Amino acid sequence: MILRAFLASVLLTGLAAPVAVRGQSDTRAQSVLIEPASEEARTLRSVVPADDARPSDEIETRLLIAHNRERAGANVRPLIWSEALESEARDWARELIASNRFAHDPRPHGHGENLWMGWGRRVFTPEDMVGAWIEERRDYRPGVFPAVSRTRDWVDVGHYTQLIWRGTTHVGCAIASRGDTSILACRYSPPGNVDGQRP
Repeated sequence: MILRAFLASVLLTGLAAPVAVRGQSDTRAQSVLIEPASEEARTLRSVVPADDARPSDEIETRLLIAHNRERAGANVRPLIWSEALESEARDWARELIASNRFAHDPRPHGHGENLWMGWGRRVFTPEDMVGAWIEERRDYRPGVFPAVSRTRDWVDVGHYTQLIWRGTTHVGCAIASRGDTSILACRYSPPGNVDGQRP
């Protein structure tokens, strides 16, 4: 069984997030790179507060529970589902699948973004997908962003810090699939990973 997971997070410090590769190496894994967001997309903007909603199906519910279980462990208030953020995430995940790309949304949207990609003959659960971001906790250390990683490189924990960011109140996620490839996109409001603030 071949397993690949690619992770990315919109980090509003102007730096590009790396791609983490899991599983055996092959030419496909070596050729997939994440495209960084544009300078315009990384600029903080005032946006309308996210709407309060309930997940509309079991997958969305499990994605929200996976986020909030980890937030509870970090003593942070639970996130609220947002249909508007879900819609944004769905549009972007579908665009990535259709274009066979893996990149942050270059359009300015004012939200945080975590991305995950997996392929192979394995069925990925919502808990597996969010769990890949949670695994970054092993390198996380409390501090003022971007000094939040034991490795001294915040990109090693950027998905995790967005997930537990204290100031983030809403999330919306969507999964798009084609063939044996799936992409999970989550949008967060207000965004996390802001220089000079604590997660």
